Amino acid sequence: MLPVISFGLSALLCAAAAAPPPKAAGGAEISDPFRYCKAAGTRDTVQPLPQNLKSAAAALLGLVRAAGDPEEYFWRCMDGAVFVCAIGANIPCRSKADRSRRNVGAEAFCRETGNADFVPAYAAGHGTIYEWRCVSGAAVRGKAIAQLDRRGFQRDFWHRLAPGGTG
Repeated sequence: MLPVISFGLSALLCAAAAAPPPKAAGGAEISDPFRYCKAAGTRDTVQPLPQNLKSAAAALLGLVRAAGDPEEYFWRCMDGAVFVCAIGANIPCRSKADRSRRNVGAEAFCRETGNADFVPAYAAGHGTIYEWRCVSGAAVRGKAIAQLDRRGFQRDFWHRLAPGGTG
């Protein structure tokens, strides 16, 4: 009986830890990620960045924010701090990096191509951390080309945003 209770309790704790962060009153977005992250510690749930922080995030990331582009900036909590990411042509912010040692897109590309020195990102996906190539129609994983933070997000995409808009 004890193992079942332990499993049930651990599953409940894991589910609670993976639960999305609460919304502000009335279901609105959280307007103060700094206060939220300070209290929450670490949350891997990626949220759209509130409008009031987009200029600071754009400055930190060295970007000129396009008008009317509210869904392009995201935030999450790590160690009580706010980390931000801006989606770009090759920058997926909505999820952790793909650490899979098998890549379905690369496999399909290689079946059609046969041999290729590299598999393009449109086939392998922009989230993969590995180089891929084709040898006799098979996808072959190469070296890791991305560094990850301790939570599994790509380090060069996510930057710490301090209160006041600095990194």
